[in-house]
Amino acid sequence: MTGLFGWLVRRVALGALTLLAVACVTYGMLRVLRPDRFPGTSVLGGTLDDIGRGFLHFDWGVACGWPGCPPIRTMFARGFAADLWLIGGALVIGLVAGLLGAMWCARRPRSRRARVAEAVASALYCTPVYVLGLSVLLLFNPVFGLVPIPAFFDAELAWAEPWENPWMWFTTLAVPWLVLAAPLAAMCLRLALAVLREEVDADHVRTAYAKGVSPRRVMSRHAAPAAYTETASFIGVSIPLIVINLILVERVFSVPGFFTNTYQAIGHAEGHAFDRRSAGPPIDYAMVQAISIWAALLIVVLGIAVDLVLVRLDPRIRQSGLPG
Repeated sequence: MTGLFGWLVRRVALGALTLLAVACVTYGMLRVLRPDRFPGTSVLGGTLDDIGRGFLHFDWGVACGWPGCPPIRTMFARGFAADLWLIGGALVIGLVAGLLGAMWCARRPRSRRARVAEAVASALYCTPVYVLGLSVLLLFNPVFGLVPIPAFFDAELAWAEPWENPWMWFTTLAVPWLVLAAPLAAMCLRLALAVLREEVDADHVRTAYAKGVSPRRVMSRHAAPAAYTETASFIGVSIPLIVINLILVERVFSVPGFFTNTYQAIGHAEGHAFDRRSAGPPIDYAMVQAISIWAALLIVVLGIAVDLVLVRLDPRIRQSGLPG
């Protein structure tokens, strides 16, 4: 337990340093590239002041790309819960669906159904989430879809916490969960299936079959654990891609998370006309900086969580003194 605690402290400290480095680049780069926006302040002093206000006082400035220049802190408080619900649900759905699909295919090697499942996984893996999201809206949106389905395929802004209105919360996130989880499930299925195909020839798996254990139990108890560590490691390195997909899914389905502000923050203010030839794109730099910090925080925290899962899953990691 002491070794685990010491490793966790080191891992959290490394994550904090990583987040600090991202903040230095995020705030410092703008001061280097656009010094005209910060007259009378030095790059280093101004950057440290921005970081101090952001991390110590939770003051990320105001979003003047929105009417009335609301505080970014207020906008973050309204949207961060939707980000967490969406990415958390998608991770669970993608991981569980990928592993179960891999075990199902491994029990039916070279069958037509297994090949169809692998082909579907390949298609989902190659399809960008915004293409998949827009496709399901064109097919099933209750207003303009070819096969209108009410409630679940709306693309209008709506949100409620699960303890306030569980049905609205579920209908808002159900399809975005599936779309965000689809490429993750496909990647996990392909990876886990490759591991399981090698594992079915292992001695302990053959012994279980020889003792008359059912194929489903052999796969779930004897073969599948070998794929857990590989899959968890893959998810760990895929977290940045999942966060990028999260931003796209929120935009397509109008999920009111904090990341949904990205589109407007980079100069696509809806309902406003700008003369780009004279003024340039109306980028809300403060909001872009806040979104960058929030994305980095999610990546760091999820990376630590995946490392903890790996420590729990792989006995070799525990026996070798835990990762440094």
